[in-house]
Amino acid sequence: MKFININKIKRALLLACTVLIAFSCEDEDSAPILVFDTAGHGGYPRLLSETGDKLVNILTEADFQASQYGYTIEFVDENGGKDVERYVLILDYIDVNGSNSVTGIEFKSYTAADFSTNTNGFQELANITLVASEVAAAVGVTYADLNPGDNFNIDGEVHMINGDVFRSDNSSAAIEGPAFRGHFAFTLPAACPSDLAGTFDVTTTLWCGGSNTGTVDIVDLGAGVYSFDDWSFGAYGVCYGCCSASGDFTFVEVCGAVTLNDGTDSYGDSWSFTSSISGNDWTIIWLNFTYAGGLENGSTVITFPGGVPFTLAP
Repeated sequence: MKFININKIKRALLLACTVLIAFSCEDEDSAPILVFDTAGHGGYPRLLSETGDKLVNILTEADFQASQYGYTIEFVDENGGKDVERYVLILDYIDVNGSNSVTGIEFKSYTAADFSTNTNGFQELANITLVASEVAAAVGVTYADLNPGDNFNIDGEVHMINGDVFRSDNSSAAIEGPAFRGHFAFTLPAACPSDLAGTFDVTTTLWCGGSNTGTVDIVDLGAGVYSFDDWSFGAYGVCYGCCSASGDFTFVEVCGAVTLNDGTDSYGDSWSFTSSISGNDWTIIWLNFTYAGGLENGSTVITFPGGVPFTLAP
């Protein structure tokens, strides 16, 4: 927490002022709002909808056989997608143990004959379905070969009628952002479905004295990755009178085992976490070891009424 860190506040204000001045003086060719017409010409697949879980479910072999991910895209180019000749899915398998990794497999290919014109006037490719058993077979592995942490990486290539090919590594990063919803590259991790999101009671011992009781939200970020809505677990509200702690902190559940990751807060300070489970309680000991010699620290107990639904990864 940095209410008293004046230098950081001054740097942030200076940066904000610099950005405002820069944008106010630039011409239309340097507009901060990016649109497709000004982003350069080519083609890309825009995500319209998704079905299923974006993973290869390895909880049981039956789950693996039933596991699939589907999506629908439309092609965006200067001609409503009509300049797209083919859409090809390139598959890489990254074995967490390193022995069976395979790259560069042409997994699926679709031609213009598979496209249809949708109500938006774009060429659409609907109901692309990736069945887990077929994905695994394409790289020569079976359910028995898979381990949590294995990844099936898929990169969609858009082949134009003029011979140009667009994919994630030669397209603007903005295309794959929320504005354009580009769906070039994605990963299907070998994992298990995870559902830990919710609101839970917490008690936190405070560095500024005493303890605080309240609640914390576990926020689902997708693919078994989670965050807390306040990584101080109420301590900032008591010790500083406002706010919550945030940053790039996450914890990950893989098939019932949780790993709590160290990280950096929104002020650039480094935090570490250790934790333990006893009965219905998950205890997290946290420390901001960068700021003021470890001033910000605490011990938090999160209570799961039905028992903690996971173990801690070694």
